Amino acid sequence: MAPLRLRVEGRVFRDSKNREVTLRGINCAGDSKNPSTPDLPSHLLEHFFEGDDVSFVGRPFSVDEAHVHFSRLKRFGYNTLRYIFTWEAVEHSGPGRYDEEWIQHTIQVLRIAKDYGFYIIMDPHQDVWSRFTGGSGAPLWTLYAVGLDPHKFAATQAAMVHSTSKDPASYPKMIWSTNYTRLACQVLFTLFFAGRDFAPKAIINGKNIQDYLQEHFLNACRHLAQRIHEAGDLENEVVIGWESMNEPNRGLVGWSDLSTIPTEQKLQKGTSPTAWQAILTGSGRACEIDTWDFGGLGPYKSGTELVDPKGESAWLSADYDDSRYDWKRDPGWKLGECLWAQHGIWDPASDQLLKKDYFARHPQTGKKIDYEYFTNTYFMEHYRKYRVALGAVHSYAIFFCQPPVLEIPPLLKGTADDDPNMVYAPHYYDGVTLMTKKWNRFWNVDVFGLLRGRYYSPAFAIKIGETAIRNCLRDQLSAMRKEGIDFMGNHPCVFTEIGIPYDMDD
Repeated sequence: MAPLRLRVEGRVFRDSKNREVTLRGINCAGDSKNPSTPDLPSHLLEHFFEGDDVSFVGRPFSVDEAHVHFSRLKRFGYNTLRYIFTWEAVEHSGPGRYDEEWIQHTIQVLRIAKDYGFYIIMDPHQDVWSRFTGGSGAPLWTLYAVGLDPHKFAATQAAMVHSTSKDPASYPKMIWSTNYTRLACQVLFTLFFAGRDFAPKAIINGKNIQDYLQEHFLNACRHLAQRIHEAGDLENEVVIGWESMNEPNRGLVGWSDLSTIPTEQKLQKGTSPTAWQAILTGSGRACEIDTWDFGGLGPYKSGTELVDPKGESAWLSADYDDSRYDWKRDPGWKLGECLWAQHGIWDPASDQLLKKDYFARHPQTGKKIDYEYFTNTYFMEHYRKYRVALGAVHSYAIFFCQPPVLEIPPLLKGTADDDPNMVYAPHYYDGVTLMTKKWNRFWNVDVFGLLRGRYYSPAFAIKIGETAIRNCLRDQLSAMRKEGIDFMGNHPCVFTEIGIPYDMDD
């Protein structure tokens, strides 16, 4: 066969003439996270819950506009595009129903990108699971599959969503990111990665919800890869590889105490419930919850707020019609009741927390679980399936492995997973700049060093003065790259997301 247009050799990329290639990339593009039909801004509720009847044809831009954007990006000096698509774009109509029109649009855009000489990394993107939990990614039907009712998220604060907030105009900046630590995302990510172990009663179509969700996600990505393969002129020519799921999250896996905020949870903004409080409000109970804000000196507790759902529940009612999506839920999985109550974590009759450490140990082995265990066990189980599914279609694909954000990478060095065609693909944003939307030249924090326990006190992680701040940012990126080599082996490191907000000083 002819030499590959791009290949991995140790820590570098090489082209077909054996020259070292530096990838200079940009994400393409943010609007791929939202449908083109209906084409509505995120603050409007109209048609929002009609998630089956949408289209992403025309994302990230129309075929006619592609030349304008690609020629501009080429002039700017970019040679690589991280091509964002969502699971919802592929499979929004229901389980196993793929949008072939969107797929053909994507193939047309990729062909134009090929004419401009770009390298394309396909990115199955998600942020806080889905549009219906405040971000982007998964189809609406996945929420119904796990037994959640997205219509009740606003009342229960199971998710903070722009269009369903009381006053969309005053929807706080970056509040969406706190959805990772609210009920809906905690349920969805726990079930996606570890449902077999922690929710054995959650059986749908004869299989655990973990396998049901993962199989549909993998099949959707593989179907897209198959269509790109069948196109005949894109694989390895312009599409050089596939990234794993964007910013995977553990949900509740490894939480030592559901009644407290984990010490490693650094992001708190707006109401900041413990997992136990989120469970209670998700089942209609009122709770007094701490509120947090982000000021000139970082996060601080700003007060409390009574969250009273007035009996509304974030769980589907007992009379919900499962026939809508042609699935059959096992009789042992009762709708109208919190899934965690069905697994004995709490008692709805007395509102007592019975197993605050339910997610802290493996239910079968009793082994203690932390984030490293999650990454090396649950994340890697999924990543292997993803690599096999896509690799069976796309020969010689480069796989961009993206572990959980700012967590210790999986220990792959010298193992069967130390794939020579793998790239370490972490993300990095300066948290202070991201949350405040301003460049603070006076102080910043070595967040990575703080997370890795390199300081006796958080006070020592503060960097004063612009020179110290810039050096600190440089050192954090260098440390992350070295950590990837130490844990994952001798592979390139590509930060597939890095930068500053577009709405700085707005």
